[in-house]
Amino acid sequence: MRNATTLTLLAGAAMASAVVAYLLAPAGDPAEIRLGERIFPELAGRAAEVATIEMQRPDGPVVIRREGERWILPESAGYQADGARIRQLFFEVSELRTLEAKTRSKDVYPSLELEDRDAPGAKSTRVAFRDAQGKEVVALLAGKNRFGRGGGGEDAVYVRRAGDAQAWLARGRLTVGRDALQWMEREVANVARERVRVATIRHADGATTEVSKPSPAERDFVLAGVPEDRKPKSNWEIGSVAAVFERLDLEDVRKAEGFPAGGTVATVSTFDGLEVSARLVEIEGVFWAAISARAEPPAQLPEGGTGLKAADEVKAEADAISRRAAPWIYRLPIFNLENMRRKVDDLLEAKEG
Repeated sequence: MRNATTLTLLAGAAMASAVVAYLLAPAGDPAEIRLGERIFPELAGRAAEVATIEMQRPDGPVVIRREGERWILPESAGYQADGARIRQLFFEVSELRTLEAKTRSKDVYPSLELEDRDAPGAKSTRVAFRDAQGKEVVALLAGKNRFGRGGGGEDAVYVRRAGDAQAWLARGRLTVGRDALQWMEREVANVARERVRVATIRHADGATTEVSKPSPAERDFVLAGVPEDRKPKSNWEIGSVAAVFERLDLEDVRKAEGFPAGGTVATVSTFDGLEVSARLVEIEGVFWAAISARAEPPAQLPEGGTGLKAADEVKAEADAISRRAAPWIYRLPIFNLENMRRKVDDLLEAKEG
């Protein structure tokens, strides 16, 4: 009886081991992908064939399409995508290397966020690189990131090839943006306040707000039109008017056709001759901005350490801003938008005594 029991236990253990071995075994021939090898080695060699990148996520799809030398977002009116982020995605996928074979079981996929996209409640992201004919060059399912868990403190991520049951913990990281905004070329302009000579806001009602400083070496700006019984709230608030185009990123974008005339116009002019303007119009409760730029004769030639630019650099900067912004109107961050609409009263307080 004891021998029979022992044999039964051994048989059960053998069966359990076989099940575990099956669940952890790589798909097909185990020699096809070895530990430490790239999971998607073909992508690097075929990157030039890729014409479209499709990302299917729980919160909706993102499509990025190659158009000549640049990438665009068709669902965002064809706005330009961030080329650096796309190159990063190609690199990340190409460099994913097997760290540990995981499950082949659909029942375990949800814990790794590696379900097929048509599975109920799927949290995976399906990334497909397609050629000009729509054929998949590489397709994968991306799951949870495991930061600092890839060995030696490196990052890791759960992945599997689309159509392959085998899930892997892979050394590397996959940066898959949540929506189209995270794939856009978000910077509209970047004019450091140190370069600004004068910033002017011309409001729709005719009121004007102006701040300026006499030289690039000056740190603080002066607000024009301060009444005798009032004073500026702070140098920081005055300076914020001059910084409206500093690291200015978009929050949303639309085609400019049909943009109404009028509105508030915020303009900065720099010592080295750059002028950038935003014309703000409220549409259905949201302010949108049309951005323009031009080069003008400089108020002060650049000197060493001033941060000012040469005339040809300023012209190139103005042309780049105008070329990028001309067909579009932008929804801007609240901080920038509020500073572009400041009135003199917003920047003042009563004098004490």
